[in-house]
Amino acid sequence: MGQRFPLSVSCSIREKLISYLSEEATRQNSSRFVIPFNRQQLADFLFVDRSAMSNELSKMRKEGLLEFERNCFKLL
Repeated sequence: MGQRFPLSVSCSIREKLISYLSEEATRQNSSRFVIPFNRQQLADFLFVDRSAMSNELSKMRKEGLLEFERNCFKLL
């Protein structure tokens, strides 16, 4: 949990989220999984602004890419 996510700072917030969440789904061997971060911690981990990240998560949910509640996610 103390490690930083190895993505370029030039990646978009969406790219960072998709990459991290896909990696977590694979690591936990499930499309439904829990991440070890709250929103601020996840934003810090991905080196992004928390409010911009929350907006992107909401857009992704509206687009049917994922579902989430707090730190529980499901990739669709």
